Amino acid sequence: MVADAAVVYRGRVLAAACLLVVVLLPWNAGIYDQLATGGFYAPGDPSTRAERLLDEEFPDAPPDVAIMLTSAPGIDGPIAARLGRELTGRIAAEPGVTSVLSYWPGGPNEASPLLRAKDGRSALIVFRLTGSEDRIQHRLNALHDRYAHDGPGVQVRFGGAPAVMRDVTERSRVDLAHGEQISAPLVFLVLLYAFGTVLAALLPVLVGVVSVVSSLALLRLAATLTDVSVFSVNLTTALGFGLAVDYSLFILRRFRDERDRGLLPAAALRRTLETAGRTVFFSGVTVALSLTAALVFPIYYLRSFAFAGIIVVVASEVAALLVLPAALMVLGDRIERGNVRLALSRLRRSGSRPSGRRRSGGHRVGASAAGRGWSALARRVMRHPVFFGGVAIFVLVLCAAPLRHLDLALADDTVLPATAEAHVVNDAMREDFVVCLSCQIPIVVPGVDARDPGSAEKLTDYATRLSALPGVARIDTVTGSFLRGERVGVVPKTAMRYVGTHRGAWLSVWQTDRSPLSESAKDLVRRLRAAPAPFGVLIGGLAPHFLDTSHSIKRSLPPAFAVVMTATFILLFLFTGSVLLPLKAMFLNTLNLAATVGLLAFVFQDGHLTGLVGDFQVSGTLEMTSPVLMFFIAFGLSMDYEIFLLARIREEYLRTGDNRDSVARGLGTTGPLITSVALALIVVMVALSASDISMIKLVGIGLTVSIVLDVTLVRAILVPAFMALAGDYNWWAPEPLRRLHARFSLREGGDEAASHAGDPGPGGPPDPGGHSDPGNRMTTKIIYRRGRGEPTRGARPPVGPAPTWHYYLRPRRRADGGPLPAMMGIRGFALDDIRVESA
Repeated sequence: MVADAAVVYRGRVLAAACLLVVVLLPWNAGIYDQLATGGFYAPGDPSTRAERLLDEEFPDAPPDVAIMLTSAPGIDGPIAARLGRELTGRIAAEPGVTSVLSYWPGGPNEASPLLRAKDGRSALIVFRLTGSEDRIQHRLNALHDRYAHDGPGVQVRFGGAPAVMRDVTERSRVDLAHGEQISAPLVFLVLLYAFGTVLAALLPVLVGVVSVVSSLALLRLAATLTDVSVFSVNLTTALGFGLAVDYSLFILRRFRDERDRGLLPAAALRRTLETAGRTVFFSGVTVALSLTAALVFPIYYLRSFAFAGIIVVVASEVAALLVLPAALMVLGDRIERGNVRLALSRLRRSGSRPSGRRRSGGHRVGASAAGRGWSALARRVMRHPVFFGGVAIFVLVLCAAPLRHLDLALADDTVLPATAEAHVVNDAMREDFVVCLSCQIPIVVPGVDARDPGSAEKLTDYATRLSALPGVARIDTVTGSFLRGERVGVVPKTAMRYVGTHRGAWLSVWQTDRSPLSESAKDLVRRLRAAPAPFGVLIGGLAPHFLDTSHSIKRSLPPAFAVVMTATFILLFLFTGSVLLPLKAMFLNTLNLAATVGLLAFVFQDGHLTGLVGDFQVSGTLEMTSPVLMFFIAFGLSMDYEIFLLARIREEYLRTGDNRDSVARGLGTTGPLITSVALALIVVMVALSASDISMIKLVGIGLTVSIVLDVTLVRAILVPAFMALAGDYNWWAPEPLRRLHARFSLREGGDEAASHAGDPGPGGPPDPGGHSDPGNRMTTKIIYRRGRGEPTRGARPPVGPAPTWHYYLRPRRRADGGPLPAMMGIRGFALDDIRVESA
């Protein structure tokens, strides 16, 4: 059906694709305004509920935004002082701003000398922005545009968690544009190397453009229905372009192979879509299912990539299976013109003609040198499978060793470059000021009436006991201030201080450790939660967010893994009919990804090889959501390669029945292509690896490392070693599963591939159901069925099995160079020696 549309309506398909790109490009320009920021915390976590209550009920909730004014002569100079007072008043008058505290008078509260830096050159204005994460970002952008100043004189910079998110979002947009400018030309060069001609190299790039534009439009549409993180844009662009190029490579290579065998374009396209097209479809389903597992997580930052993954796969497959075939039919043999490799080869050899038979376009027929190299490597590995397999596993286990001291953390200002505005301000607040605002831990007591004497007494007793805990420097609440188990301060002068608008109260816990995410801070939160409370309490802050998010991710990992593994096993079993091969694929891919995460810990957590991967701040931790996200993406891509490789190995095994020979031939056929695909994907991942944001850089480099390990160690060594040791057990399954596979199998090429199971190869005797072949001609079986619109003579023909047509491919020209007469079938086949069998 797809082949028919590409052949008959090729012009309309291409025109529709071009029109779609032109229409969607302006609409995609506003995608960032529709996507959500943040999303790193689960809505149902206690810490998230505490922050939400602070926003909704408490006008004096802890500040989360800081404005730092810096003056080289001193912050107490006349210009800086006047600007500080004026800015304090303006910020306090802004809508959506609460809890204003400043070094200068001008807000609802008195001036606070604690907000002056130790060196006397900086001071702070701190406040809280209320509302949803998107509303906070909208208000912060407006305030930043209005008040920020980074030039000469007094510098005005924004910090705090919302400012960090703002800087990350802005830099991700810049990184996306910069990465696309780098990756697109490099991908074209890789494709030019793989295919040799300019048009053949341009086709996957154009298909990638259609895929990316369509994916972004669908992502924006999905954002109107659910929360989708703004960070999904970078991955959607990189993965959409990479998968489209990936699928286009496989289809284009198979199409050229079928043309080399003598099929006319329409017939070659049909055969390509029946084989490689079918494999591409199920490969995309595997990638989509791997990313769909992210829906299990309650964190919408991760869930966004599940939506993005499904959208990317659908767009990439439609572009590769519909737009690319239509383009192939329009171009025809012109796709082989301008062979760059042939021209370079002739220049190097001073005009000598390279060996090997070629088509008119210059594409070499037969196994390439790279393919023979992959086959030779596979045969060598299979002669000593234990040795080679053991060495490869040892290398992967060694790479995974740093996992023993893996330390995870939440995304904070350390994911930004050291020169980023929010990073500079947050660093200063941690190091140069007496009070560490981010070290404050709020404890919300919803529903309690703090004005009631009985409730106030219980609240006082609770605050007294908490202040005696190790790691607590001081506690402030509506009933006073507490230090080391005693009340040391009076009740706040402001009546509404620490009291909610609809009842409720909150306590401000100041910790002794100035690092809000240190181990001592996490231990303090555990002690606070374990302490008996007279009321139901919710604890907010960075450390509680970390503990809650860690718990949510750990709780969701088993079901997410179960979804991925179950879906992978079922698809690979239906594709291969084997029980062992899916288990092998899952084990090797998991080992590969463990090695990848280990290497990421070695680089990003321990700070090694920073000169090689680019500058970033070494915090001694890994951002916790990035390895999870990278795992599901890399697992899907690994299974992508697995399906393409097993499809060719299975095709050879059904033809020859020789396990080792089929592995060598399958790897020789797909090895060079997988290498080209891997190179293209690695180049695409440059868009992520070149990012200034360390958590995006981590995903890009992680996917690059995973692809390199997959191609070099897993596909080249471990797959042939394992399949050599397993022998014919590779294709074993219990009898009930064999019957299930026979009924619901997913074969490359459908029934035709199965019919080749009886083919003995050139010159061999036919198995039952096969057909004889002189040995020097390729044969293909056609099942003919009368069409609905085809006229008939006489009575209605009896219902029975359809006749079978056998045709033989023949040389396209006579020995004297003249063309042979050809009889054209309805699908564009060149037919010869037709025999009609009554079945």
